[in-house]
Amino acid sequence: MTSDSAAAHDGTSSSGLPTVGIIVSAMLLGSAGLFVILAEATAPTAAFLRCWIAVIVLAPLAIREMARHGLLPSKAVLVAAVSGAALGIDYVLWAQSVLDAGVGVSTVLISVQVIVFPALVWVFGGTRPGWLFTACIPVMIAGMLLTGGVFGSDAGAANPTRGAVLGVLSGILYGVYIFGIHHCRKAAPDFVVAPVAVGTLAAGVMTAIAGVALGGLDFDLGWDGWAWMVALAVFGQALSWVLLSISSPLVPVPRTAALMLLQPLSAVVLGSVVAGERLLPAQWIGAVLVVVIVWVVGGGLEALRRHR
Repeated sequence: MTSDSAAAHDGTSSSGLPTVGIIVSAMLLGSAGLFVILAEATAPTAAFLRCWIAVIVLAPLAIREMARHGLLPSKAVLVAAVSGAALGIDYVLWAQSVLDAGVGVSTVLISVQVIVFPALVWVFGGTRPGWLFTACIPVMIAGMLLTGGVFGSDAGAANPTRGAVLGVLSGILYGVYIFGIHHCRKAAPDFVVAPVAVGTLAAGVMTAIAGVALGGLDFDLGWDGWAWMVALAVFGQALSWVLLSISSPLVPVPRTAALMLLQPLSAVVLGSVVAGERLLPAQWIGAVLVVVIVWVVGGGLEALRRHR
């Protein structure tokens, strides 16, 4: 075990708050697709507003943080900006995936990040995932594919094939961003909000470029549409990523990746209950597999052994 992972293990063994923070973050991120649907915004518009409204929320907090601790180190700025640019492209691809394949399916497909994130930490940080996480990867993939509708999906989906491809691509970029935020907290431990603000600003620039390239942005959303976009920016962007920035360095990487699977699970439930998306039996089986893997890799077996 490396010193980083040992420290993370010590942190989670003494307090469950970081784990709770990741769970809440995942649930908030899981609600994002529903906000996109309810806002009735185009994919580039939803991505653009999600970032720039969040920048307005985060900027005063980041300025206050830098007034206390000084400027964000240049290395952390660079990592946050590059990973944030990846996030901006991810948001555009993912928002289109939501419109093509549905809230639950698109959010499940981006769960490829649970493999991408630990792989990047291994390559660049030297923290090798444990055997339990490695053994659970096939089950993770099976749950993701089943929930994503590999054996059938809602007949009402607009373009499920394109939505699936875009969902997987966005998941790869999503993993890059989570790694970036994780790395920023290691490189600049005194900063929580500033790296998220820099990343969100970079993401906003990318969404603006994408919006122009894809034919422009449409801000005629009505009062309801704007309200849902504000909710998306505050809860599905600013608050969720700050929580993850605070919590993820205090939790082992495999556990963080597994707990983030609660994001697609909550999206499936919300899509079914609120948006009226119908899941087939195989998709519900996949959702159950996701819950089991989250519980096992998140320390459920260890907790049982402690209480015997």
